[in-house]
Amino acid sequence: MAATAQELANQGTMRAGEDVQDNERRLPMQRLLDGTAEAEADDTSSIQSRTDNPAIVTFKDLTVTAKTRKQVLLKGLSGQIKGGFWACMGPSGSGKSTLLNTLALRLDPAVSVVGDLRLNGRAYDNAQLKRMSGYVMQDDLFNGNLTCEETLTYTARLRCPQDANAAQRKVRVDGVLRQVGLEHARHTPVGTPLRKGISGGERKRLAVAQELLVEPQLLFLDEPTTGLDSVTALSLCHTLRKISDTCTVICTIHQPQSKIFALFDNLILLKSGDIAYQGPAKESLAFFEKTGFPCPPLTNPADHLLDSISLTRSDSSHSLTDMDLASAADLHVRFTRPHFDLLHGADKPHLPLRRTTSWWLQFTVLLERSFKEQSRKTDMIVTQLVQVLVMALLIGFAFYQIGTDQHSVVLRKPVLFFCVINQGLFSALAVINSFPGERMLSLRERAAGTYYTSAYFMAKMLAETALQIVLPIIFSCLVYWIVGLQPVASKFFIFMGFMILCSLGATSLALLVSAFARTTDLSVTVLPFMLETFRLFGAFYMPPSNTPNYFEWLNAISYVTYSYIGVSINENTDLTLTCTESELIEVNGVTQCPVPNGNVVLEKDGLNRLSMGACAGILIFYIVFVRFLAYLGVRFLKW
Repeated sequence: MAATAQELANQGTMRAGEDVQDNERRLPMQRLLDGTAEAEADDTSSIQSRTDNPAIVTFKDLTVTAKTRKQVLLKGLSGQIKGGFWACMGPSGSGKSTLLNTLALRLDPAVSVVGDLRLNGRAYDNAQLKRMSGYVMQDDLFNGNLTCEETLTYTARLRCPQDANAAQRKVRVDGVLRQVGLEHARHTPVGTPLRKGISGGERKRLAVAQELLVEPQLLFLDEPTTGLDSVTALSLCHTLRKISDTCTVICTIHQPQSKIFALFDNLILLKSGDIAYQGPAKESLAFFEKTGFPCPPLTNPADHLLDSISLTRSDSSHSLTDMDLASAADLHVRFTRPHFDLLHGADKPHLPLRRTTSWWLQFTVLLERSFKEQSRKTDMIVTQLVQVLVMALLIGFAFYQIGTDQHSVVLRKPVLFFCVINQGLFSALAVINSFPGERMLSLRERAAGTYYTSAYFMAKMLAETALQIVLPIIFSCLVYWIVGLQPVASKFFIFMGFMILCSLGATSLALLVSAFARTTDLSVTVLPFMLETFRLFGAFYMPPSNTPNYFEWLNAISYVTYSYIGVSINENTDLTLTCTESELIEVNGVTQCPVPNGNVVLEKDGLNRLSMGACAGILIFYIVFVRFLAYLGVRFLKW
């Protein structure tokens, strides 16, 4: 088998324009489908069936190479992983995470994979593997405004069989909370940088609990004890040890304490991309003693093993992996013999698969989750509301009751433009962190097959859009009447409509930037530049009639242009202006005001080239198109 990481990861059933639908998860959860009371009764039989038929991961001649640096990360590894609690150990840079991610198909596109990977005797299939496995990342990523129970409940609704009802899902959530020891924290928020939540150890348990909801046959964990104190790490590993009675648990770990090492059933020891030892953990010390590296008394076995493969013996010029790899290979081959027989035998059928959740169900659950999360950002909501009220009052009283005299011509232009700019600026800044702030969480959930990208994007758009519609309505109700624009109901509602479209247009631009930006810092650097450019070419400072030909394209792609022209046409159409006797002038023998009506203003500035309906239509198209581009960024960019 030879494939790039991207090709390997793309194996399996795919739907056009969507992620691989990985929600067809693992074994059927009978206790979810048979009712609450029967669910608890079926727990033992369900576990027993999985224990009797553990998933088997085999790999032969597995080589992983970094394409950019031409560095070999894994060097022709072979082995089998079947049942129990497995530890993958080795010094930093030995290939632990690379091996784990290769087996879990969580690969960087910048690496290539050569070798034979099999699941239950069949060639690896991305969708099949994800249906049967769970993956716990090193970093714990959650929606910090949700409680532990809410986090698991939403995960269950997205990943458990669609025909399971709320009571059945609650049974499963309660069971998992008990299993990982989080019952006491079920109503505690996960926590954000501004809001205290659960501890680091509890966050790791919650990450494990999310994967246990769907009863995986394989559970991959990338350095689960990193950042935890010794007591918390030991407690977590005890939990993982119990979990390994019902599914295969594979974790990378750097240098565990002796009590944690004693919990492992099997060990894979790596150095520089080679396997130095693979076999039962309890036999590892005896093996190294035979090769001349006995473990001193009162020494942590894990420390001794890492020292043995990292140091050179005093009576030899080469290290353990140089001189004893042949011996290690003997044990390695003996231990993995069933793998090679399996490769040449009949394929073992895949385990039964779960039913999937529909796109619509994913969308409704994600929309509910997004609204709940947004509603708990009270600081942000209050701040935005205060901003809108303050700016509406400032603009309103700065241009208080401008009237219809000749001086109002000078005032009407900036007040309309300031309204457009105000709604665009604050709306854009409010959502600039939408995707960078939760990009890794979204990538983790999508990699686990939790939902389609489109369902996530649409739900997030609607949740974000709700507030961006309410705030312009409040702003319009204050500004329009305080300033004293035309007192006509239809014109008021049209003005409000353009404020909403302007807000959504600016929000769309911010979402596009945030979707393609790697970090929030990059987003807040790029967005102001784009907003200022669109403001400069927004038909106010440089009206369309005065715009140089080589800058017309900037005028054409600016949402500010169509928002400002739209409200200008709305306000100036049918507007009759007055003047004093001293201001009257004679034009072609007719005495009139210098600017008799609003149509003259529109014609002078070249704002009558488009109709009001055309401006609204272009803004709607702009919003849809830019958000589609943002979707492509979220869908395909993996950084």
